[in-house]
Amino acid sequence: MILDYCHQLFDVLKKLEELLNRADELKQDYERRVTQQIEWQAIFLGIFISSILIAWFMTGKSGMFGRLAAETGATEVFLRMFSISFIALVLGNGIRIGSQWLWMRNYLPIGKKMIRRFFLKKYLKKEGEIAQNLSQVLMAKILEEPQLPEKYLNTRSLNYIIDCLEGEEVNNLSEAINLLELESRDIQVHDLITVEESTVLRARQLVSDSLVIK
Repeated sequence: MILDYCHQLFDVLKKLEELLNRADELKQDYERRVTQQIEWQAIFLGIFISSILIAWFMTGKSGMFGRLAAETGATEVFLRMFSISFIALVLGNGIRIGSQWLWMRNYLPIGKKMIRRFFLKKYLKKEGEIAQNLSQVLMAKILEEPQLPEKYLNTRSLNYIIDCLEGEEVNNLSEAINLLELESRDIQVHDLITVEESTVLRARQLVSDSLVIK
């Protein structure tokens, strides 16, 4: 009877954790897309300015390849080309790094804040779908009055309790909880059997945050 309850609770918590992981991955993808957009902007700006610089050097106005350079030798032409390419490369790379730093801190137009707003609508839509699924799972009857303390409502702690019950190390859920609390005091195994925040609490928080945003 107790094992059946634990297995049912484990299945519900597993669904919640899968949805929470999807929410975390979605948030990471959102931040990654914002960062990638800024990187692409910086790369394009660096290439654009470097191209303009090379084009200017190639014109007669620069004096590098104009009429005065018509009779220069192949070696000197090569050195001039190399110098131009090197200067354009260094300048372009410097512009890329500098503009990326400035965009990340919103010192330039189309900075991080504006890009985040651009991708935000799609992100909130997907997050809202996850929050709706979380709400449905949270309505499970088994979560109305759980027989476990709030901090142990996660698959890691519950899996340990199930192992104890199946291994007949304990006779009931109360003994399993006491053993879990005793084992969790051991620093070496604490992270293996407990987590900092319950899965149910995290799920409710995400749903609440989603409703506030709406």
